[in-house]
Amino acid sequence: MTYRQTSSISGSAPYTVKYDFSSGTYKGAAATVGTVTVTGVTAASVGLSTFYLDPVTGAALGQDAVAGGANDTVTTYEPADWQQRLTNAGIVNGGSGKIAVTATITGKSVTDGFAALGGATAIVIKYEFAINRDPNETVTTAAGSFANSCKFRVEFQLKDFQVQGPAASSPLLAMTLPLLQSSFVVPTNVSLWTTNAVPFMLPKSVTVTTLPAPTGAVTTTQELIAVTKAAR
Repeated sequence: MTYRQTSSISGSAPYTVKYDFSSGTYKGAAATVGTVTVTGVTAASVGLSTFYLDPVTGAALGQDAVAGGANDTVTTYEPADWQQRLTNAGIVNGGSGKIAVTATITGKSVTDGFAALGGATAIVIKYEFAINRDPNETVTTAAGSFANSCKFRVEFQLKDFQVQGPAASSPLLAMTLPLLQSSFVVPTNVSLWTTNAVPFMLPKSVTVTTLPAPTGAVTTTQELIAVTKAAR
């Protein structure tokens, strides 16, 4: 499957992301492995890397790091099936719901990033997601139209940002933590569509992030442009 992502930021260039899926393992258990290839920019600049999904539910299990020398860095989520739970919360037309999600980032990039402050074992970020379900509709993409797609509108906000390990008691971290937190605390609204025709992936999503002045609203559109199914 191939995605195209474009941004309304002045001067930004479109880039293409290709996702290839295969059977594999994650921490010793069966998993669907998503391999990412980025054209137009570096993978690190868009934060994309190899990721792992539950082969049954499609829940995100973790991902590899994209920074050089930090390939052991992974992000895990609690609950692991938060995406499925979020969808289920607003599964009925006109339905809505909320869910709390904790993301834990561990590995070399975390350790190295806070080495000057005594080191860190993990970064823990807590979010709250609110979802609203709209009536089904046909969503049109470059890969074709997908009839009767489920449409959701999602809002999320940061609830807590913590650094775990020796650095947590550093006076310097106490001074810089509000700045770190503010980089995550931006109003974000996402409209997305799902369809059984492309399991685990979204045919289209539109994200609007409102940044402080003078930048303002930034709109990012992710759209499916090609689907290739492996022979069975």
